Amino acid sequence: MNKKPRILIIRCGLLGDTIDSTVIVKPLVSHYGEDLCIDWVTKPNLHNLFSFDARITPLFIRFTKLPVLFNIDKLKIIFNSYLKPYDAVINLEVGKKFDSLVKLLKSKTKIGRPYNHIDVQYEGEHRVNHQLRILKSYFSDINTYNLYPYLKESDIDVKRKYNIHNKYIVLCPTNSHVEKKSYRGYRSWPLNNWRILIDSILDKTNLDIVVTGTSDEINFIEQLDLYNTRIHNLAGRTSIPNLVNIMKFSECAIATDSGSVHVAGVSAKKVIALHGPTPFKETGPYGNGKNLIIEANMNLPCSPCYNTDVIKKCKSNKCMTELSPDIVFNYIIQDGNIPKNNIFTLKRIN
Repeated sequence: MNKKPRILIIRCGLLGDTIDSTVIVKPLVSHYGEDLCIDWVTKPNLHNLFSFDARITPLFIRFTKLPVLFNIDKLKIIFNSYLKPYDAVINLEVGKKFDSLVKLLKSKTKIGRPYNHIDVQYEGEHRVNHQLRILKSYFSDINTYNLYPYLKESDIDVKRKYNIHNKYIVLCPTNSHVEKKSYRGYRSWPLNNWRILIDSILDKTNLDIVVTGTSDEINFIEQLDLYNTRIHNLAGRTSIPNLVNIMKFSECAIATDSGSVHVAGVSAKKVIALHGPTPFKETGPYGNGKNLIIEANMNLPCSPCYNTDVIKKCKSNKCMTELSPDIVFNYIIQDGNIPKNNIFTLKRIN
């Protein structure tokens, strides 16, 4: 009896990083067959990310920068690899914090760092394409055409579960740095802009509003005063697979640069990504090949500026504060191709 192929994927980032990395699953299935087993090194807070994909088992690592000798989670993975060796270990990380782990693992093949560092190919290369190039550095025959990140949604009726009966739009007002007062919080859109947008949706459309966020973000989201009966506040009430399902049946999803915008990218039919300091071409939602991805951006000459001295010296954050709710609302009500002008752009990444 043939043993099932065993693959270890190392991509232990935030939600958006991990979602983008799922683009390599389809070519791995094509190469090894549907019955392969994938262990995925990830963060503990993403424990339910792959709940509905039986092929993928998450392996949680806390304290990722801790050396192997002092990290029980890493030691367990190494020990189990000697009991059941992997057919391939694929390290999608660009940093060195997992190099020693890869060296000590038992596997027929090891791809990526520390043996073969695949750097970003050009300015503006999306990280999805970068992840595919890491895979292609070994599997040279894989076809990278028409590949997109994916997540399997839950199998429940989310409209019934969350008592949503009308057509709706999803708003995701938070991100991992939303409450930080330093430049790290500059990805955020002001609370008052969200309030104005909510009022416009309620006054000028028949759409309900679904607001999402994690349990850690409930207090922040409650500042939006979500008391209208057409608003469904699901902050802290959804798993990631349920959120995929919620996005799938929405009319539109709006989010800042966050994990939620990448969930929308794999599932929602229309995504409005509010971007300012972060590089949309490199880290924006990649899409699923069928949906409409809109970048709402002031197109200032200093943007994007994340992880540069420019953002550290910026006092106004006007690329986000001056991105008006009217601009975003106009994206909601327009269908099809949206004309470019000197304020914002429409970009579809394929």
